[in-house]
Amino acid sequence: MQILQDKALVIPVVHPKQITSVIPKSKELKGDEVIVHWGIDEVHTLRSVGIKAPSPISRRYKWTGQYTPFDHQKKTAAFLTLNKRAFCFNEQGTGKTASAIWAADYLISQGKVNRVLVICPLSIMDSAWRNDMFSFAMHRRVDVAYGSKSKRKAVIEGDAEFVVINYAGVELV
Repeated sequence: MQILQDKALVIPVVHPKQITSVIPKSKELKGDEVIVHWGIDEVHTLRSVGIKAPSPISRRYKWTGQYTPFDHQKKTAAFLTLNKRAFCFNEQGTGKTASAIWAADYLISQGKVNRVLVICPLSIMDSAWRNDMFSFAMHRRVDVAYGSKSKRKAVIEGDAEFVVINYAGVELV
């Protein structure tokens, strides 16, 4: 597989129609190759037919915030953008929160996600989420849904792109 100008993937395949029939932004090339627009939707489709295409976040995303991500954080963010349901079992202290924020920020910027609901222990609502949002995606709005039921409900119905709530709060709303 070859990446062309960070915009398209050239993929060697045995049956080009397998791809061109399901991805509108694709074209059969001479030989047994297909060129495909390199977008997150196209990558999800390619992966659903067994082609391991890389996430566009790996080359297209401007890693926002005060810190430069480590390679393992970039890989984790790419993993999270490629899997609609995923667990992140990285070790404590490896930057899981930053990776999740970057992945969500990328998906928001691509129009694939509108809002993010973070459910976490009460003890890290501010320290690990609100504070890290300002370190890694200060351009996004974050709010913590904590307090009375009406306050939590107002936060959830508000305009924050990231809403942080604890486990007990989910039951209230």
